[in-house]
Amino acid sequence: MNIRPCDFQFIYATEVAILNMEFSAEKRSNIVLLKELGHSYRQIAARLDVSIGGVQRTIARHGSTGSHTSIKRPGRPRKTSQRTDHMIRRAAVAVPSASSAFIHSQLPPEVGISTDTVRRRLRKDFGLFAYRPARKPKLSAKNVRDRMAFCKAHATWTVQQWEQVMFSDECTIRQFAPHTPYVRRPAKQRFNPRFVLPTVKHSPSVMVWGSISARGRAGISILPVNEMVNAVKYLAILQEKLPLWMPRHNCNTFQHDGAPCHQARLVKTWFTQQNFEVLAPWPGSSPDLNPIENCWTHVKRQVSNMSPTSLPDLRSKILQVWVNHITPEYCQELIHSMPRRIAAVLANKGGHSKY
Repeated sequence: MNIRPCDFQFIYATEVAILNMEFSAEKRSNIVLLKELGHSYRQIAARLDVSIGGVQRTIARHGSTGSHTSIKRPGRPRKTSQRTDHMIRRAAVAVPSASSAFIHSQLPPEVGISTDTVRRRLRKDFGLFAYRPARKPKLSAKNVRDRMAFCKAHATWTVQQWEQVMFSDECTIRQFAPHTPYVRRPAKQRFNPRFVLPTVKHSPSVMVWGSISARGRAGISILPVNEMVNAVKYLAILQEKLPLWMPRHNCNTFQHDGAPCHQARLVKTWFTQQNFEVLAPWPGSSPDLNPIENCWTHVKRQVSNMSPTSLPDLRSKILQVWVNHITPEYCQELIHSMPRRIAAVLANKGGHSKY
């Protein structure tokens, strides 16, 4: 039989691994016990199915230390000093968006460590992992004050009180707007068409107005293509939808944000004439306080999955999702989250919440 040099290397590596293999605490205890009972090294090795060298090392360790447990090994020397660790952590805290490669580039050349070492320090020693940042509207000092004032004023509202509020908002829904943050694929297949997320410049879109309450979805209105909501169009929507849906949902309060078309004089006059109470003043840049925002995210995702082929098809699919997916149970769950939303904003002193 011909044995190649690589076979000798494999056999040698296997023997070294066997020699360096750690015995369990029970096996080491049995080795010491059999030796004290007068058995030879060869007899112990045969009985316990271990190497003679392993038996010898275990007996020698017991003779020198009085114990059969392994001596704690120092391990591989740490490549970074305490000062280097401090520099790595300080750079990461100062610029949270800095990559491990950028932090590595800021270290003195004489440190002599790799980017992987920087990454291990950040993860294992400091607990600083890389996450996808939350995308939230920018809050000014006035926004924070307004959010705090609104939440303090409604902190004692019960679920039953929120059930009497109808929430509304507009959103833009595009024909081509994939909502896929991740894709699972094999290695080195990033540009395989099956795993690529296509984008379209100037994707056709429509403006949609909708409203919900704890009793389910209410009115929805899809504007013509390339049309935006102004005060006149907004008033026409309100005149068509609210007198029908507010009594049907047993709501006595209407919510909308501070968009200019919402705060126009003719709109305010109409609300006064209709005796509809408005939930005001609504704080700016506060989509996390409006539960209908979750509905729009759900609608956009479902419409994207249905791949509308044209603008008429887009309008049809929006209505289809609104009817079939925005269920009364889903709306009730969103409205019942209002006390938690209020509490989360107060806990963060007017800052962003998870909603």
